Amino acid sequence: MSDPNTRLAMLNLLNALSSGALAFEILADDLAQVAVEVDDDASAELVLGVVRRHRVRALELQGQYAALSTEYTARYHSEP
Repeated sequence: MSDPNTRLAMLNLLNALSSGALAFEILADDLAQVAVEVDDDASAELVLGVVRRHRVRALELQGQYAALSTEYTARYHSEP
């Protein structure tokens, strides 16, 4: 069994990854709404590019969360 500090650090990182992914998704949603309201097509495309990058980053964080969650489960919730 691993050290309690490692377990707490993993839980804190899981929380940070989850919160970060959610923040990127919320920001992407808000920016997507801005892109719809922009009159200039070039500006709208620029904002949509940022939206896409935020959505990709959210997916990356979700993937990191899934990998760490799997590791956490293997370490702390496996059969003795």
